[in-house]
Amino acid sequence: MTVTEATVTAMWTELLGITPRSVDDDFFDLGGQSLTMVRFLARVQETYGIELPIDLLFTGEFTISEAAGAIDRARLEAADDGEIAALLAELDGMSDEDVLALLAEEG
Repeated sequence: MTVTEATVTAMWTELLGITPRSVDDDFFDLGGQSLTMVRFLARVQETYGIELPIDLLFTGEFTISEAAGAIDRARLEAADDGEIAALLAELDGMSDEDVLALLAEEG
């Protein structure tokens, strides 16, 4: 489970009052409704400073994995060149072991 998936899982647990069993659980199958979805979108904006497109949330299954992927993509798109350069420089300064440990934490 990635860090973003863990955050989405915690949000859904709080909003839905039920702990999802896997990252493939669907929001609406867990009892989510439109108003709960609006609350989730507000939480995402508050936590990450991004807005997810509403149409993305109603196409196909809306799972933790898909929500986390959408959040990560939106965050990457919102990042400016300076932020990306700083992150790449940070990675460049890490040992192979540190990078592998970081990747292991993510998933």
